[in-house]
Amino acid sequence: MPVMSQEWHDLKEANRQRWMLGHAEAIDFVANVMSAFEFWDDLIDKDVELEDEYINKVMMNLLFVLPQNKWFVANTAYYMPLFMMCFNAYHDSNEMCKSKEIHIRNLAFHIRNLGFELYISTAFLLGGYKHMREVSREIREFFAFETFEKWEFYHA
Repeated sequence: MPVMSQEWHDLKEANRQRWMLGHAEAIDFVANVMSAFEFWDDLIDKDVELEDEYINKVMMNLLFVLPQNKWFVANTAYYMPLFMMCFNAYHDSNEMCKSKEIHIRNLAFHIRNLGFELYISTAFLLGGYKHMREVSREIREFFAFETFEKWEFYHA
């Protein structure tokens, strides 16, 4: 994943506030889960040197902070199948990106980020169908900062 500017990270935080209707527990939930997905990707890709402080922070969030998050606790049954979908798609993507077939690698490029569905599904829980539809495309486009060709270059 490319290194994103501080301006981009600041915009991501402002967007999270808006997409999650300012709901602090939901925002913390999404932030912690997405941080864990990024950490997992860094462990698998080995393209980033992981500092001990970062490893400790992510593990603390997963094992201590997330299980106490009231939003997550109240909606665990809703999120667990989504987690499994995201995990499975990530595994498939890591296998499929090595294919000799360009259409399979292209599919790998698209399914690698199914974790962003957590933003959209959380927007639905918070604001209903109308809110989800108002932010869904914006969420997808915000995180679509990498082209297939550039991604493939790094995964060749």
